[in-house]
Amino acid sequence: MDLDKNEPVGIVLQKGQNNAVRAILAQNLDVSMGQLLVVQDHEKISLGRIESFEYINNFFAEDSELIRPLSGSSEIYSLLSSGTVTRADLSIIRRYGHSSTPKPGSLIKTLPEINDSDLPDFYGLPDFNGYIKYGRLAGSNIPLLLDLNSITMHVGIFGETGSGKSYNMRYLLYNLSSIRIGEKDEAIPVMLIDANGDYADFTYTNSNMLTGRRWIKRYVLRDPVFPNDQRLTIDLSLFSPRDLAEFITSLKYGQSGGNALQSNFLEYILSLHDQKDFNFLLGTPTGLDNLKQEINEAASNKELGFNYSTSRSIQSALEIFRNKVVNKLALVSSNASLTENTLEVMWRSRGLATVDFSADASPGIDITTKQLIVSYISRITYNYLTRTKYNGSQRFLAFIIEEAQNYIPSNDYPVNANLTKDILVTLATQGRKFGLSLFLVSQRPAFIDKYVLSMLNTFFFHRIYHEDVRYVMSASGGLPESLSHALTSLDTGYVIVNGLMSAMRSPVLVKIPWDARLGSYAGSVERVERVLSAD
Repeated sequence: MDLDKNEPVGIVLQKGQNNAVRAILAQNLDVSMGQLLVVQDHEKISLGRIESFEYINNFFAEDSELIRPLSGSSEIYSLLSSGTVTRADLSIIRRYGHSSTPKPGSLIKTLPEINDSDLPDFYGLPDFNGYIKYGRLAGSNIPLLLDLNSITMHVGIFGETGSGKSYNMRYLLYNLSSIRIGEKDEAIPVMLIDANGDYADFTYTNSNMLTGRRWIKRYVLRDPVFPNDQRLTIDLSLFSPRDLAEFITSLKYGQSGGNALQSNFLEYILSLHDQKDFNFLLGTPTGLDNLKQEINEAASNKELGFNYSTSRSIQSALEIFRNKVVNKLALVSSNASLTENTLEVMWRSRGLATVDFSADASPGIDITTKQLIVSYISRITYNYLTRTKYNGSQRFLAFIIEEAQNYIPSNDYPVNANLTKDILVTLATQGRKFGLSLFLVSQRPAFIDKYVLSMLNTFFFHRIYHEDVRYVMSASGGLPESLSHALTSLDTGYVIVNGLMSAMRSPVLVKIPWDARLGSYAGSVERVERVLSAD
């Protein structure tokens, strides 16, 4: 691997502190914050990252008397351009076979093109096993390597609307679906909560891109349309009486969290039954009618401390539950369509299951019911992975949750998520031991629970809002100044990668290649002028 084969584009002026050097770069070299350059000190090769740069001119200063008379003339531009260079501060992030900091006079070169066979040497790895290629290091053709053996340490993908976050998630999903092992493509099984139908096409048009997957299914809350669609049903016996009581009253009162007295009353009634009976009690007309009768009888028993007013309110909540969840969505079933057995099929087929919450796939679903579904999937996932691990069979599963702030909100976000928060905290803290990789995707990391954020160990940062910078810096353990300043202005298609999965072991700026197949998805909207001009 010859990192020094390109022509010099600059020279080190002086050695700084803490593995930093200052260099002068050629005036025709396009540079950007976070870009990587090769630093050659005789036979010693290092990798440097641009932390800051400024343009300086050898001939004129800002207050030079020559500037004013020339400022209205075109000659000033050629004069200044000919004498302008770039002064840059670089931090040394990797050394190859030595431990010293480059001395003044060391040459600066751009990253050369390197072959796949040289990637392990470039990253200081013994071989390529267990790594996948991801994007290109900014200003080069060299892919970043991601360590699959660190994927269970959990991942955060954050970026504002229009920053390229959804495209990057599709690109990551593609990479996790085409892992070359020997002569065969493999994939990490994925369970994905699709907030806006952004991955629907992987089910019915672009599934051939996911070469390592032999099972792909989309779960919807309406009659299936495409061959790989399946109506989602869940098993309520996985929930405690308290969970279901709070959920049912929340349907009536919205995200205010329900009424405590009504929740306590309904919890008491449900606790009189075995959990395996919950699907009949809450999922059938007969069961709901029986439950209402029990509530009336309990209200007449003065020793219990409940009254008819509370009874009527609970029955009203049960009617809302019947109309929304049982009748309209047909969500409850003792023979659920998504179970631990489904996860075993996914594992053996390296499958992809998406739960599509878009208006097209799940019309009329509210956030509270979404939380019930995410909580259910989290429970069967945790139960499945712990059971198989204790039985001596290691499994791996990536659980991707879009709009994660709706399920693990911080105290600053006005969403009641009692049903999901505890189980997702358990997944974040315990799941990695059993083969779970949690991917949290959000426009607003500031609205995700801080404790869960601290459990993430790999981050993909797109352009974010100013208000989120402090939370990003805190969660990720900090970024170098060059990249932290770029967080709010990153161009679409660029992402800062930091954490255990990155083979660079240092924050890097990566450009994601554009692929029209990954960019055309069901959730996208055509340009207005194209639609209007069409026949």
